Amino acid sequence: MTEVATLEPLLPSQVLHQFPAPSWIENLAVRSNGQILVTFCSAPEVYLVDPSDPSKTVLIHKFVNVTAMSGIVEVDHDKFYVAGGVCDLKTMTSEAGSYRLWEIDMSTFDTNGEATVKEALKLDKIGCPNGLELLSRSEKIILAADCEHGALFKIDITNGTHETALQVDEMRNPENPFIPVAINGVKVLKEYLYWTNTSKALFCRAKIVENGKSFGDVEVIHQGFIGDDFCFDSNDNAFVTQNPFNTITVAKSTGGLVTVAGRIDQLDVAGATACQFDRRKGREHMLYVVTNGGLAGPVNGTEVEGGKVLVIDTTAFKTG
Repeated sequence: MTEVATLEPLLPSQVLHQFPAPSWIENLAVRSNGQILVTFCSAPEVYLVDPSDPSKTVLIHKFVNVTAMSGIVEVDHDKFYVAGGVCDLKTMTSEAGSYRLWEIDMSTFDTNGEATVKEALKLDKIGCPNGLELLSRSEKIILAADCEHGALFKIDITNGTHETALQVDEMRNPENPFIPVAINGVKVLKEYLYWTNTSKALFCRAKIVENGKSFGDVEVIHQGFIGDDFCFDSNDNAFVTQNPFNTITVAKSTGGLVTVAGRIDQLDVAGATACQFDRRKGREHMLYVVTNGGLAGPVNGTEVEGGKVLVIDTTAFKTG
C-alpha cells in the first residue's frame, strides 16, 4: 500500500451549485465553452450547470424507462453520449440488460434552449457502464467500464455494436466485495488505458495496441488505493475522486499519492464521484468536481447533504 501525503494547505474550493438532498451526481462532461453537463445516479436526469452563472442551472433531459444515469463523454463537438439503466443505489446493482446509450446534441441548445436527444443503442451485454471514455473520435468508438462484470467494453456508435475489449483480474470484483463496484473510472492517455478498481483498491494501466484491438500487460500503479473516477492534468497527474473518503487525491506522474482537497470527516467534497478540468484557455487549472453528498458513506456516520458541483483551483499544486 502506498503512503498518502496531504497537501498543506489544501486547495481552495467553491460550490457552484448544490442540488436538494438526496441527490447522487455520478459523472460530468465539460463543454468547450466551459458549461458542465452532470448525470445523476439518483434520478434519470442530465443537468447543465454554467460556472459563469450557476443560477441558470437547467434540466437538459429526463429519460424514461430507466432510473439512473452513469457515464458521459463527448464524441463530436457538442455531441455527448450518456448511459442510463435501472439501478438500485442501496445494493449498487443494476437490472440485467437495462442500460442504453443516448446521444445529446447540445448545438441546438445554444440556438433554441433545447438539446436534441435520441437513443443510440442498447447496451444489453453490459451490467453497468460506469465510466465512459473516447477511444477514437474519427471512428466514433467509446470505451465503457462495466463495474458489475469487471470488464472493459468497446462501443462502436457507427455500427451500433458493443463487445468485450478486455477482461483481466485487475478489473474484476473480488469474492464477496464490500462494495460491488470493480473497474470504475477509465481514461486514455498517451496510448495507455488507465482505470480504477474500487472493490480491489487498484489504480492500473495497460498499453493500447492497434487502437484497442488488444492491450499490453497490466501495470498496477497503486495498490490499496480506493478511487472512483479521475482525470489528468497537463502534467499527466491523475486527480482521483475518493468517494467514500470525501477527498481528492493525486496520483502523481512522478510517483506517490497526495490528498489535495477534502477530509474524511468534512462535507467539503463529501462523496466525490468524478472530476474534469475546464477546457477554456487560461482556465485549464480549474477542476470541476461532482459529489453524492455522502450518500455512499455519511460523513461522521450521519451527515449527508445534496450532491453538488464545485470548482477547485489547482494552481498551488506542485508535483514535487
